[in-house]
Amino acid sequence: MRTRALFLTIAWVFTGGSPSFFHVFAQAPTPTVVDSPTVKVLTGLMAPEFQEEMNHMVQALGVTCGTCHVRGNFASDDNPKKLTARRMLEMTKAINQQFFPDHKPKPGESVLGRVTCYTCHQGEATPKLPPGH
Repeated sequence: MRTRALFLTIAWVFTGGSPSFFHVFAQAPTPTVVDSPTVKVLTGLMAPEFQEEMNHMVQALGVTCGTCHVRGNFASDDNPKKLTARRMLEMTKAINQQFFPDHKPKPGESVLGRVTCYTCHQGEATPKLPPGH
C-alpha cells in the first residue's frame, strides 16, 4: 500500500518585530521521474513506482536488495547478479510488449506487464522448473 509523505513547512509570521503566530503548511511532494544514467530498463517510472517495482522483485525472488546491489552503492554495476537481473527485466519487457501490449495492471500490481519476475521465480532466487523436471 502506498502512502504519501507530507512535508511540513513552518513559516513564522512577524508583525511589528515580534512573532504573532505561525502557520503550518502541508503539501504533498511533487512526484519525480527516476532519471539516472544507471537506470537502464525501469525508465520513465515515477519514484514511488520505481520503488514498488524493486519491492515486487524482492518478493518475487525471495531475496534482499543486497543480492543484486552493491551495499552502499546501489548505482554500481559491479555485482554480476544486477546485470543478470537487468537482462531478465529486458526479457520480460520484450515478452510483455509482444504478447500483452494492452495489459493494464490493477492497483498494487507490477506496472511492467503481465509477465513479471514472479511468473518464473515464485518467491525463490532460482526460477522454478516446470512439473516433471
